[in-house]
Amino acid sequence: MTHAPAQDQTVCLSTIEGNAKDLVLIYPPWPALEERAALQNFLPPLSVLSIASFVRSKGYSVGVIDVHGQHLDEGEVRARLRAARPRFVGISVLTNACVPAHRIARIVKEELPDCMVVVGGSHVEALPERSLRNSAIDIVVRGDGEDAMVEIMEGRPLSEIPGLTYRVGTEVRHNKHRPVEMNLDRFPMPAYDLVDFDFYFPAAGSYRHLPAINVLMTRGCPGRCSFCNSARTTLRSRSPDEVVKQIRHLHDTYGIRQVQFYDDTFTVMKKHCLDFCEALAAERMDVSWTAYIRGDCFSDDIAAAMKKAGCHQVLVGVETGNPEIAKKIGKPIDRERYKETVAIARRHGLEIRATFIIGHLGETWQTMKDTLDFAIELDVDLFQLNIATPYPGTQLYNEAVELGWLTSKDWYEYGQCQVLIRQPQLSPEEILKFERYAFRRFYMRPKTIWRMMKRMVSWHHLRDYYRALEALILGRKKSNVDQSWDCWRGFKEEDFFDVNLVEPEQLRLTYELRQGVG
Repeated sequence: MTHAPAQDQTVCLSTIEGNAKDLVLIYPPWPALEERAALQNFLPPLSVLSIASFVRSKGYSVGVIDVHGQHLDEGEVRARLRAARPRFVGISVLTNACVPAHRIARIVKEELPDCMVVVGGSHVEALPERSLRNSAIDIVVRGDGEDAMVEIMEGRPLSEIPGLTYRVGTEVRHNKHRPVEMNLDRFPMPAYDLVDFDFYFPAAGSYRHLPAINVLMTRGCPGRCSFCNSARTTLRSRSPDEVVKQIRHLHDTYGIRQVQFYDDTFTVMKKHCLDFCEALAAERMDVSWTAYIRGDCFSDDIAAAMKKAGCHQVLVGVETGNPEIAKKIGKPIDRERYKETVAIARRHGLEIRATFIIGHLGETWQTMKDTLDFAIELDVDLFQLNIATPYPGTQLYNEAVELGWLTSKDWYEYGQCQVLIRQPQLSPEEILKFERYAFRRFYMRPKTIWRMMKRMVSWHHLRDYYRALEALILGRKKSNVDQSWDCWRGFKEEDFFDVNLVEPEQLRLTYELRQGVG
């Protein structure tokens, strides 16, 4: 079924009564990652909830359908859309959920033919023209979605709204870049009340108490990592006092006792970090928390302040133990600096979780061994190992395409546990073999086992560690995969392409539009 493409015209908001919503925001499922779901953060989609709260603050009624979080099947999604009868639907699209997002867009049009479907997120921002080949998708929003969504709903002509990509007939139009919003306090706290906390849980080994929830203080990252689609994005922060108020609200309203900060670089804005820690410590809440840090943006005074404010664990992205690979991936932080970062965490009683990546361009068995040896030398508490994944919009993706080494555009596979780059000096089989070997060598050491046992303070920890053992060490696949999610599996992105748009062989839109260049 082909639907009329969005036109460059004013959109009228019809009057909706009863339980109907002006806007429904949908977070698609990641069915391909279900086998490792217990090992990942499985917490509310903050981007969706932030847009929901901002749109609601303008007087519109908003609903949220978290297909992934609530494990909904197609029938349940259809039923909720029929009940809400929204005039607008927004879908958040990450790469691994791209194909289910296309399917959901079609479902929206089948149930509500006159509904305008707007998509946003890192994947569609990187490949907007490809996304618009599905006639069920009307508009792609590039960058922050709050103001763009409101302006679309207010009925402004699409041509006048910065940051949009859309169709006029079969022609794709890219509007000028929207200036980066530096004042994040303009946006209310995410609309946590629109989701059910009972469906969410933190990653294994990342929490001390339950229930847990996620929070963002900053957006953007000044880093230049070749594998990350947050690279070179403008860093900005909410005011520390507002973040503390949000945590107080979550604690008092929902009984939250654990906060997972999702900031890419929590400690880069040092003054904001210290001010936040001081304000949170003064609240004397029974809340523990974790945050991501950079190896070159961590010090004794920051660690002491974080510990005093209730932080119990920091996560640092080391990525590689080989200096040459570190330079190639745009993260040339000295190995000694990482050693000092771990030492600082230890001095202040903070657990340290470190992430590493194998399968970089130019990687060999020896450079992967350098990475594992360095992780063991650092003696971190938790060792997280992923496989280099060339997400669209990243430097890694562009390089893999240019070299002809990208093996698949099956977005289901883009979950950091599949080899998607075939290099002449290192086979996919060798990378997968090394991954299993690395987990066994790191976690089967008596010192590591003893540390894990000491961290267990509830049966939840025992359950999580058992699941991690099954998946990472023993290589067992989840046996009770929910068959109801078959409705989201088995499709290809091309199954939804029904608009004949001209698409370049290689799309390089992301960096230019994100930075306002060209």
